[in-house]
Amino acid sequence: MLNNNLNNGKPFLRWIGGKRHLIHFLKDHLPPNFKEINRYLEPFLGAGSLFFGLKPSIAILSDNNKNLIECYKAVQIDPLSISKYLNEHLEHSNEKYYYCMREKYNCINFSIEKAALFIYLNKTCFNGIWRVNKNGKFNVPYGFKEPPSLPSEKDLVNASIALKKAKIFHMDYKNILNYIDKNDFVYFDPPYPALNGTSCFTHYTKERFNRDDHINLSKIVKRLNEKNCYILLSNADLPYIRSLYDDFNIFEKDVIRWVRSDGKRYKTKEIAITNYEL
Repeated sequence: MLNNNLNNGKPFLRWIGGKRHLIHFLKDHLPPNFKEINRYLEPFLGAGSLFFGLKPSIAILSDNNKNLIECYKAVQIDPLSISKYLNEHLEHSNEKYYYCMREKYNCINFSIEKAALFIYLNKTCFNGIWRVNKNGKFNVPYGFKEPPSLPSEKDLVNASIALKKAKIFHMDYKNILNYIDKNDFVYFDPPYPALNGTSCFTHYTKERFNRDDHINLSKIVKRLNEKNCYILLSNADLPYIRSLYDDFNIFEKDVIRWVRSDGKRYKTKEIAITNYEL
């Protein structure tokens, strides 16, 4: 199931809650027979760190953030054009330009140009947050780092190669039930609950993701468990999250989170939840 010929593709976006720092931990908690499983499914795609870390040859990738999915599809089909647009943004990038591009992004329809703008704004905004208001408009302020660290043409081409055989959908995670088969592997990485009451982790789509959503997600996970597929889920280590999965295996990991309302980093724990023994 792993494609060993794809060794260079890596995440090309910054994403709050991204798992680049937890790749080794997550890989250590894959099913022992992972190489023999049917397909890889990831319904909260985000930056796709685990997908790019594993490079499965058969994958279904999805997210409820339409802008994010449109960007992935554009990189999948035309990385060279996106790279040309990014080079133009890099040439002109500064604070004033950022706000002009943010306004433009919120006004134009999907295109390769807009996909490149998505990447530029993601790499230039404050802490890589993708936050929208209730009207779905991107509203994160400038990040005060120049020049931005934009993906190179090579980075985008390698990401495109890794994505070539993946099916990419804009859809709610609940729809994963329509795609799952026996012996599939599903990785869930939902927006984490706020630890301090002011987190913007849940605001990456206009619909938000709240406590009831986490409860509903646990019900979906339990229904999938009955289909004899393999499930790995990551989340914040909170008592109520643990209580939702008390029939599953839970493994914890000390981490540092990078975003809080006061802009400081802080230590916490994350957990990996599986329906299989290691």
